Amino acid sequence: PLLPYEACNLGSLNLAAFHDPSPAGPPVDHINWTLMAEIVEHAVRFLDDVVEANRYPTPEICEATLKTRKVGLGVMGFADLLFKLGVPYDSEEALQLAERIGVFVRDAAWNASTRLAQSRGPFPAWKGSVWETERGGRLMRNAQVTAIAPTGTISIIAGCSSGIEPVFSLAFTRQVLGGQRLVEVNPVFDHVLRDSFHNQGAIDAAVAYAAEHGSIQDLDSVPDSLKTIFR
Repeated sequence: PLLPYEACNLGSLNLAAFHDPSPAGPPVDHINWTLMAEIVEHAVRFLDDVVEANRYPTPEICEATLKTRKVGLGVMGFADLLFKLGVPYDSEEALQLAERIGVFVRDAAWNASTRLAQSRGPFPAWKGSVWETERGGRLMRNAQVTAIAPTGTISIIAGCSSGIEPVFSLAFTRQVLGGQRLVEVNPVFDHVLRDSFHNQGAIDAAVAYAAEHGSIQDLDSVPDSLKTIFR
């Protein structure tokens, strides 16, 4: 939540990029938590730098934003991560993973903001804030550190699923200037299709069906094991 004149300063981790296929064990062991903690540290520092370096359009926006230094580190690519882990989106295991990831990112981001406050000073409105009065006087560089944004645009740039949402279609047709039609396929789905079908015709047929229907649930050529994951 933002107060009047505060700026929206967001960044997101692509969770699919933290998938590690090498270790044995349950899905939670296939997430590179060490790398995630390192990237959270960099991301919070980067977003705090943006607050400092940004050129604000009005004095009111500059004053309000610098007073609380709010940043919003979030996530995207959650559905893609579940695809890679082989975990159905609509499962209890997915909910447990979401909670563990959420707590991990929140705690790592708070710790990063505290370390920044120790070296750069807390946000100017820290005195009397909930960080002082309700959280044991914890120093924070930023009044707000995390936020789950929809990431509608940056997820396209990053080539991953948006926010914490399921994919709206495994494949779809994008209309571009000049009337050209481009079929875009979820990259994880495309990779799994190529591992499952060695016939290019079968791959093309599955992609075409997904682009037309948005789903493969009624496609007989696709095994049920894939239908369970790729909803």
